[in-house]
Amino acid sequence: MRIPRVTLVTLVFMLAVGCAEDGALTAVEAEAQDDRMTLSLSVDAKANAAADRADEPTALQDRMSAINDYLEAAGLSVRIQKAEISFAENAPADAASVVFTNDRTLRLSTRWVPGDPRREADGDNITYLVDQSFRMANGSAGLLNSEPAVDSAFSTWDGLECSNVDLVKRADTDPNPNFVLALFGLANFNTANPNAADITTTGFLPGFVFDLLAPQGSQFILGVTWTLIFVDQNGPTDIDGNGYFDTGLKEVWYNNAFTWTDTGAGGIDIETVAFHENGHAMELGHFGKVHATFSPQGGRLHVSPRAAMNAFILGTLREPLGTDNASYCGIFGAWPTPH
Repeated sequence: MRIPRVTLVTLVFMLAVGCAEDGALTAVEAEAQDDRMTLSLSVDAKANAAADRADEPTALQDRMSAINDYLEAAGLSVRIQKAEISFAENAPADAASVVFTNDRTLRLSTRWVPGDPRREADGDNITYLVDQSFRMANGSAGLLNSEPAVDSAFSTWDGLECSNVDLVKRADTDPNPNFVLALFGLANFNTANPNAADITTTGFLPGFVFDLLAPQGSQFILGVTWTLIFVDQNGPTDIDGNGYFDTGLKEVWYNNAFTWTDTGAGGIDIETVAFHENGHAMELGHFGKVHATFSPQGGRLHVSPRAAMNAFILGTLREPLGTDNASYCGIFGAWPTPH
């Protein structure tokens, strides 16, 4: 996947100007809050909010679609297809956990294609890297190196006995592996390398970045996984004929406006959220319904069934439960056979 070195300078400039005009780039990074159980009486609507609102235009959808227009004009063969967002417990009831581009494309699910030459695939392996520039997370006692927790989360998915896919880590030797970050005008697009790895863990970004995804998103979005798909002159491709769009790359962001932990206590657990986001990178969606109960002591969220891939991160969970495991095995049990 080649990037024109001159024609897309305008892309970065226009996106950055657009962000500055709506105030997103001047927002102050939100401070982490101890109380993440602020609930409203409409919180039980969260279970269906994403499905109910998926087709409604939003600022994020419009921005994603505008980026896709630039990619098309530049003659590039990828498009942003969706953003899968994980929430803290205080997320608003009408927040959509999956946002698709508002571009009238039939929204099929996506799958990695084994050995796909368009993404310079490492044979049948799926590769990932951790950007060294943003690996440090804010902890209660100072900065934490998130890389061991992210690696452990990938290792857990890789270790499932039902799966035939190998997740292979690449060293971060590229000066700018963050393609989506560049598309949002937050990194140099002319040096961005979409083929640095199949999955790029961009890492822990300032809170204002998540205000680009939703109003005050820095206060309740924990992470987001971006999916880009391959396209040709006829639209999204399915070169292996399995009924799914072909994944071009995934990119994962985490919100450093929160207090994080690598021990499972004293903050948001890095490995728990990384395990969830890496599940998205491996094509798993969100599972489970959400409802709330109320008492004189306050409200409490519940999910059914409990899963690592619940849209809301409710405590520490670093390994797959039944639905997670079954879904992952269903995708990768026959790998690299098309499915």
